[in-house]
Amino acid sequence: MPTTAAPASTDTGSVAGPAGTEPCTLRERKKQQTRQAIHDAALTRITDHGLDGVTVEQICADADVSPRTFFNYFSSKAHAAIGLDTVEVPPAVRDRFTAADGRLVDDVCDLVANTVPLSADRARAKELLVRRPEMTSMVMRWMAESRQALIAVVSTRTDEDTARTAVALVMSALSEAAHRFSVPTQADLAARLRSVVAEMVALATAGPQRSA
Repeated sequence: MPTTAAPASTDTGSVAGPAGTEPCTLRERKKQQTRQAIHDAALTRITDHGLDGVTVEQICADADVSPRTFFNYFSSKAHAAIGLDTVEVPPAVRDRFTAADGRLVDDVCDLVANTVPLSADRARAKELLVRRPEMTSMVMRWMAESRQALIAVVSTRTDEDTARTAVALVMSALSEAAHRFSVPTQADLAARLRSVVAEMVALATAGPQRSA
C-alpha cells in the first residue's frame, strides 16, 4: 500500500499530523512508532507461521512491548498483522465534511482519504494475503466496519441509500488507487480518488467498446 511520508517537525516540538488534524505531539509520534513496531512484528510472524501459529506474547516480545500495550493499539493479532483496526472518523474530519458544500462524491473522497489508514508496506501486506489466505476474511470484515463508520457521517448530508452508494463508490476507488499509486499524503490520495471515481463514472456511461 502507499507509503506515507514522515511528518515534518514544527517549532513547538511537535510534528505535523495528517491532513485535517492538529499537529502531533512528540508523545503522539512515539505512539505511532510503537504501533508500527507491533505491526511489523505481527506481520513478520504471521506471514512466516500463520495466524494460529503465533501468540500475542510472541509478537509483544519481538516488538518489545507488554500485552497490555499491544491491546491499546490493536484488538487482535490479525488486526495487528494487517496494521488496521476499527475505523473512526476523526472529529475534525467529520466536522469539515458536515460543513462542506461541494459535490458529495468529491467531499466523500476527502473524507475517506483523511479517515481510512493505509499500510506503509503494501508489498508485505500483499504477500501476507497470498501466503495466508485465511486473513482475507478479516480484511473483508474490516472493510465492512469501515464502510459503516463512513456511511454514518455521510448520512448527515444525504439520505442513507445515497450515502451507502457514495461510500461504496469511493471505497472501490480506494482499492484501485492502492494498487496503482504510491500516495505520500492524504491530499494527494483525495485527488487520486477523485480521478479514479471520474474514470469509473466515465466507463459506466460510455457506449459499447471493443478492443482493437
